[in-house]
Amino acid sequence: MSDEESPSRSRPALKPPADAGAPAEGAPARRTRIVSDPAAAEALTDQTTLRHLAPFLGRTLSVSEAARETGEKANTTLKRVQRFLELGLLEVVGERKRAGRPIKLYRTVADVFFVPFEATHAESLEAALAERDAYWERLLRRNVVRTRSERLGTWGTRFYRDARGRLQVQTAVTPDANATTLAPDAPAVLSLWRDQLTLDFEDAKALQREMFALVQRYQQKRGSQRYLVRMGLAPVLEEEG
Repeated sequence: MSDEESPSRSRPALKPPADAGAPAEGAPARRTRIVSDPAAAEALTDQTTLRHLAPFLGRTLSVSEAARETGEKANTTLKRVQRFLELGLLEVVGERKRAGRPIKLYRTVADVFFVPFEATHAESLEAALAERDAYWERLLRRNVVRTRSERLGTWGTRFYRDARGRLQVQTAVTPDANATTLAPDAPAVLSLWRDQLTLDFEDAKALQREMFALVQRYQQKRGSQRYLVRMGLAPVLEEEG
């Protein structure tokens, strides 16, 4: 199979496009789709599948161009394109002329997709959030462990009460020394939880905004290494167990 072959274009019905809001002046209006088909909703909410659809979201690409972005073979990407066409998430929008058979160009049927909770298979909103986060949590944990292992070798976990009387659970290399990767020559890796912050609402809102702004600032950079960042903040309204 090659990226010039024409996949099937049968697709389930999606709700018609709706106004996506006010675009910038002079910019084309963004197309929005509310996805009610369960199979299409599952494809969009599955992080692995979404990663393969992402190159085409709001952009026009050939199969080969998308394959280069995802690091897959063109034939593998074409099979995924066929599935996205069947689900009604992707469409052929043009062709690129060349000697021989022209190359088909694809784009998502909308620039913005919205999946209502009711269209998913999750039994609750909490289950839906857990399923969404599980992919990224596994990816973060796997790479934190690999990076720490390469840097620290064998390590364990140290449990103790600090000078202020707070319980500490820390990665450690010995019973008496926590492991740290904050040194200038250490790898840029961090897995941090704090459950003993006691803040007034105003301070919590300030922290929320600072965390978001910090990630936004670094997201503008275009460095050589891809990093995964996870931040979270919530009032503890109920405990586990």
